[in-house]
Amino acid sequence: MLNFHLLPTFLQQLEIEEVGDATTRKMRAIYDSDPIGLEVSFAAGYDGTLSLLKTTYELEGDRLEILLVFRRIEALRSFGRSLRGDVENRGLLPNVDAVIRRSLVPKVGSSLKQGHITSIDKEDPDEWTYVISYEDGDTETMVLAELLPLLRVSMDSLREAAVAGIEGAYLYLEKRLTGECDSSYDCSHAYLVCELAQLFDPSFVDANTVDAAWVQRLAAITPLARVEQGRNLLVALEGELPQYLTQAKGFTCDHSCVATFTEEVLTWWKTHTKELPSWSFAARIIFSLSPNSCACERVFSLLKNMFGDDQDSCLADYLQGSLMLRYNKRF
Repeated sequence: MLNFHLLPTFLQQLEIEEVGDATTRKMRAIYDSDPIGLEVSFAAGYDGTLSLLKTTYELEGDRLEILLVFRRIEALRSFGRSLRGDVENRGLLPNVDAVIRRSLVPKVGSSLKQGHITSIDKEDPDEWTYVISYEDGDTETMVLAELLPLLRVSMDSLREAAVAGIEGAYLYLEKRLTGECDSSYDCSHAYLVCELAQLFDPSFVDANTVDAAWVQRLAAITPLARVEQGRNLLVALEGELPQYLTQAKGFTCDHSCVATFTEEVLTWWKTHTKELPSWSFAARIIFSLSPNSCACERVFSLLKNMFGDDQDSCLADYLQGSLMLRYNKRF
């Protein structure tokens, strides 16, 4: 694990400067008792949360993240499901695997189940012997051929514990997305909205079999299901579906970059607004849905930076107009 070797120096510095006495003593005790286990835990935390953090960062914006949420979250769910299988999860945690591979080279301090290597006799260059001390005070001498299976068992146990430690986060995510949780934490309907929002990505329509049943499912999105002035938007969308499928044929875009994806999709809709008036109208509704709080937080930040205490009495329309211009990068 990158920089783990610096941890002893860090702990020593804390001890010298008497920083956080109780916490520092606890950290030192954990490190001294099982440094390999601690490093595996750190590696698992890094491997297991990297995709979560990356996805969170990618979806924190005010572009067309709503069209990408389902794709990104499904990738996380796939990662979480793969953790459950001992075969499937091999290679998913590269830093954990690297620590374990390195730990299979026996050295003084290497952990075994209920014991550790206390010394190595190198007198015979052809066959070193290893002294193992157990928790009950017993000791045992082994050669490498006898020791390696024990090391593998110990490392497998560490890996299983590491996987179990991060798997819980993905199980929690799964329960919230499927509604198998308290109603106050249920995200199943919001997730359905994200799935259906993909219909407004022309590349999704081109790559998948989209039919009238898909359009009818849009009734789950309240603004689209509303009948206004005698106009049933879902009926209009179903009527324009063949034209939409034709226009979307062959369209591709870059889903890896939110900014590029947004520009390409918006350009497509701008080009095809006249041919697809109902779908364009519905797209504006969908594009206004935000899967995060980034937009409003940005407004608060702009408001604080643009208007100080000396401008408390400025008119509301001036404040609103200035914010809209700045937010949309007009000045």
